[in-house]
Amino acid sequence: MPKKPVGVLSLGILIAVLAVCVVISVVTELGVSEIFSLTLVFFGLWIMVLAGIRAVNPEEFGAGAFNTFSGGILITTLGVVWLLYDRLPIEYLLSGLLLIVGILVAVVGIRAWRK
Repeated sequence: MPKKPVGVLSLGILIAVLAVCVVISVVTELGVSEIFSLTLVFFGLWIMVLAGIRAVNPEEFGAGAFNTFSGGILITTLGVVWLLYDRLPIEYLLSGLLLIVGILVAVVGIRAWRK
């Protein structure tokens, strides 16, 4: 069992991020789609911060800091791709998404190779 439950903290961060994204959407006149894409971007950043917290205080059971950080990168990347979907050609967005996934897979392979 985790020493410090971060589920409630993460839920609070998600709700706060959603509120901030709604305000940003109203001020900049973005659509509903952009609210959710911005929420993914900011919540992905929170997950990366959470990975840093897990790296300092590792838990016996649960995902490691690298797994958490990788998930944060993927969520942030998906949010950025969704946000830029109407503004950039799909070929650039798809290649950027595949580049991020490829880098993460290569890093996992290198980590497994060293062990």
